[in-house]
Amino acid sequence: MQIDYSETLKYSPEVIWKALLDPKVMSRLLPGVEKFDEIGPDKYAVTAKLGLPSVRGVYSGIVEIYDKKEPSSYKLRGDGKGTQGWAKAEVIITLSAGDGETKVNAKAQASVGGTIAGVGQRMMEGISKSMARDFFGALDAELQGSKQ
Repeated sequence: MQIDYSETLKYSPEVIWKALLDPKVMSRLLPGVEKFDEIGPDKYAVTAKLGLPSVRGVYSGIVEIYDKKEPSSYKLRGDGKGTQGWAKAEVIITLSAGDGETKVNAKAQASVGGTIAGVGQRMMEGISKSMARDFFGALDAELQGSKQ
């Protein structure tokens, strides 16, 4: 399954980069995250509780950041398991500056198994985009708060 999501924020790439790579900020912004612990350089153990129809449960896994090109792009690799199945994903995050704002694009390639896979690709894409909108809304609010 491939997911592509973009959002434009009124901050410089450097400000967004710093927030996206701060584990404390990420633990506050990611939907359902209960644990976001550093286990190595740019590597985190994550536990999230997701309350989505048909795939409700607690999922644990690892997220790793690599191939960083500050402040324009980096890649994420993650995998997680829970009682409802498993998921693996690779995401390319790109930041493009323009006119006092930055376009953030997330392009993901994901695979899922177990009950999660039974939900269907179209529904999973909708859920993923909804979670991305929530995340970027929380990021915008976080950055507004840090400017005051």
